Amino acid sequence: MLSLCHGFLLANKTGISSVGTPGLTDSHYLILTDALGVQKQLLSQMETFVLRLQNELKTVNQEVKDLKSGNSAGHSFAIVELKNETSELREKSAQLQKSYDVLQKKFDTIQNENNVLKHDNVALKVQMSNWNNFSVLINQKLNSFTHSIAASNIQNVTTIQSSVDTLKSQVKILNTRFSSLSWTSTSRGQDFLALLDKSNVADLKLETFEQNYALDGNSTKDRFQSLEQNFTSLSSEIRTLKGKVQDMNQPVALTSCISSSVDYRNGQIIKFPVTKTSIGINNVTEFHTTGTFTCETSGVYLLAVHIANSGNSNAVFALYKNSKVISYVMVVYGTHSTDYNSGSGTVVVEMKAGDILLAKAIENFNVQGSYSCFTVLKIN
Repeated sequence: MLSLCHGFLLANKTGISSVGTPGLTDSHYLILTDALGVQKQLLSQMETFVLRLQNELKTVNQEVKDLKSGNSAGHSFAIVELKNETSELREKSAQLQKSYDVLQKKFDTIQNENNVLKHDNVALKVQMSNWNNFSVLINQKLNSFTHSIAASNIQNVTTIQSSVDTLKSQVKILNTRFSSLSWTSTSRGQDFLALLDKSNVADLKLETFEQNYALDGNSTKDRFQSLEQNFTSLSSEIRTLKGKVQDMNQPVALTSCISSSVDYRNGQIIKFPVTKTSIGINNVTEFHTTGTFTCETSGVYLLAVHIANSGNSNAVFALYKNSKVISYVMVVYGTHSTDYNSGSGTVVVEMKAGDILLAKAIENFNVQGSYSCFTVLKIN
C-alpha cells in the first residue's frame, strides 16, 4: 500500500499536467480504491491479530495469576508447617525450662539440707566438746570430793575411835572399881550403885557414839554411791555421743564390679562380686552374694551404676531403694558402630540404718564383665 501511495503522490509517477487540464484519470482512482481496499484488509488483519494477542495476553495473565496463587498456597502451607514446628519447639523449650527449674529447686533443697546437716554436725561437735569439758570438771570435783570425804571420814573415825577408846578405858576403870567395891561391905552399897549408874551411862554414851558413827558412815556411803551412779550415767551418755559423732564422721564407700559376662532375666538382681574399694562396710560378703547393699550408718548417699551391654536391642535396668524404684536407666542400642553399648544412672538418696540399695534388670539382656560397676558413697 505504501508503494502505491508513493507512486500516486510523486510527480514523476502521476503525470500531472502543467498546462491546466486535469491530471487525474480513472486509472488513478482505481489505483487509489484498490489501495484503500488493501488498507482495509490489512487493518482487519491487524485488528484480528491484536484481538488474538489480547486473548493470549489474558490467558498468560490468568496463568500468571494461577501460578502466583499456587505458589502462595505452597508458601502458606510451608509457613503453617514452620509455625507448627516453632510452636512445638517453644513447648519443648518451656518443658525443658520447667524441668531445669525443678532440678534447680531440688538441688537447692539438697544444698540447704546439706548446710543444715553441716550446722548440726558442728553443733554436735561443740556439744560433745562441752560434755567433755563438763566430764573433766565432774571428774575433778569427784576426786576432790572423794578426797575430802576420805579425809573427813578418817578424821571422824579417828575422833570416834579416840572417844571409844576413852570410854572403854573409863568402863574398864569403872569395872575395876565395881569389882573392888563388890567385895566391900553393904555400907558401901550406895557407892556401888552410884558407880553402877556411871557405868551404865558410860555404856549408853559408847552405844550412842557407835550408832552416830554408823549413821554418818551410811550417809556418806549413800552419797558416794549416788555420785558414782551419776558419774557412770554421764560417762555412758558421753560415750554414746562420741559414738554418734564417730559414726557421722566415719567415711563409707564401696565400688564393686563384674568380672565376666552374665545373662540376666527380667526381675533379677544384678550382682557385682569383685570389690575394688570398701571403706567403713562390714557386710561386703553379703553384697557379693545377694547384690543388695545394706546401709549400716545413716546419712546421705550417692549411688552410681554403669552397665555395658552386648546385643542388638535396647536394655533397661532400674535402681531401687528398698522396694521402690528411684531411677530407670536405658542402654540404647546403635549409639556405637559395634554391638557393645553402655548406660549409667546416678542418684542421691537419704538412707537409714537397715535400708537397702540394688540394681535390677527390667528386660532380658547380657551384662559385660569388667565394664559394669556398682558404686556407693556416703557424702554426709
